[in-house]
Formats: sequence, C-alpha cells, structure tokens
Amino acid sequence: MGLVIDAMPELGVTRISRWVFNCYVIHNEGNAIVVDAGMPSAAADLAPILDRLGGHVGAIVATHGHSDHVAGAAALATKYGAPIHLPAVTMRYLGGERPRTPGAARVARIWPTLIDQPLDGVGVAGLISGARTAGYGTAAGMRWSGPAPAGPLADAESLPGAPEWRILATAGHTDDSIAFWNPLSRSLIAGDAVLSARGRAWHTPETVDGAAAARTRERLEKLPVAHLLPGHGRVVHADTTVWEHQRR
Repeated sequence: MGLVIDAMPELGVTRISRWVFNCYVIHNEGNAIVVDAGMPSAAADLAPILDRLGGHVGAIVATHGHSDHVAGAAALATKYGAPIHLPAVTMRYLGGERPRTPGAARVARIWPTLIDQPLDGVGVAGLISGARTAGYGTAAGMRWSGPAPAGPLADAESLPGAPEWRILATAGHTDDSIAFWNPLSRSLIAGDAVLSARGRAWHTPETVDGAAAARTRERLEKLPVAHLLPGHGRVVHADTTVWEHQRR
C-alpha cells in the first residue's frame, strides 16, 4: 500500500501514515506543527507536504515517548531547524526515570486495529529500527540521541505554535500520554489513548494503568469530538460525536 496521505483542509490537518503508524501535520498559517514523527522515514515522507506549506516547521511534538511516536523526530528537527517538545512526564524519562510500557499480552489486544489497514514494508522496518533510535517500548528503556527538547507539554496549556489546540493529559496507555484538542473544529489528536478499528473509535485496551485509563476515558467522552485523529488506525468522522458508535 505504501505511504498514505490524507489531507483534511477543513480541519487544517494532514495525516501521513505507514501501515497503522500515523503522523499529523497541523497547518497554522505557514507554520507547520508536526505531531508524532514516529517513523525514521518521517523527514523524507513529510517533505512534500511541508514544502507545499512553505517549508517551515514551527514545532515537532509527541503524544508520548514510545519509539513509534518519536523515532523520526531528531532527523526531522535537524532538517528543518525545528524545536522538539515532549510531554512533561517524558522529560522525566530523559532524566533517568524508568518508563512503564504495556507488555506483549496487552499489545496483542489491539489486533483489530493492526489488521484494519494493509501492511507497509517501510512502516514495519521503521518500527524495528526506530526502537534503536529514540523512545521507549523495549527493555532498553528510554533512548534519546537527538537535540535537547525545547520544553515540556503540560496539561491545559496551548500547543506550541498552534494556540487553538489544547494539551490534555491522557494517562493510561502510558503514564506520559497526552492528546491535543481543538474545540473550534471539534478535532482530537488522541495519540494512543483512543485508536480506531473498522471505522469506529476505540479506547485502547493496551494500557499500563487501568484506573488512569478509566479517568482518561471519562474525560475524553465529555468532549464533543466529531473528528478523531488516532495514533493508530484510520481517522473517524461523525455528524454528532465519535463516541456515539464507538467500539466497546
């Protein structure tokens, strides 16, 4: 299938996907914000989109520190001279705190999302090689060889470079998980807190903390989300809210 580019001009967002690994570009008046540059191929994959938007990257941000969400961030930052911002809890991992990550049995629970789109060889290879580049998710803990992050992303603050998007703490999948909410377009860039499968929103069963995941679910379902932009899976659009017909 190869690289998928899903332009959503009505939302001011473009999705770039390899297999189930989604990266998003927020268009902000010539100042692109890149969310979850997880594949090592991100710099090359994003170049045509970023060039059309003026070639300026205002910030590179991540919804959490898993390798498949940050492995391409350093190379992208070097190419475009852009600052990297990571969740506040992820910043603690850079300082030596050991991150928790879902085990294999938990990962296996998301199989409906994994088979919902055709495999992409570059994406599969990137998942493997990215784990050696940056982020966590293996026994090695947090890896980071890129430039020092410019600052943390904290709950209730505005997203750097895109003030109409708000940062939400969404622990459960991991302790450092965050999401980005735009109340004007009713769009949620959910990271791995909410996946999609067969066209429906799905609160992830791949968690490290069930109680925190339940609180995150309660918080997110209070939002009138019409456009779910998940970390993994296809984008879900709804006339009312994506929660109305979600996967249980």
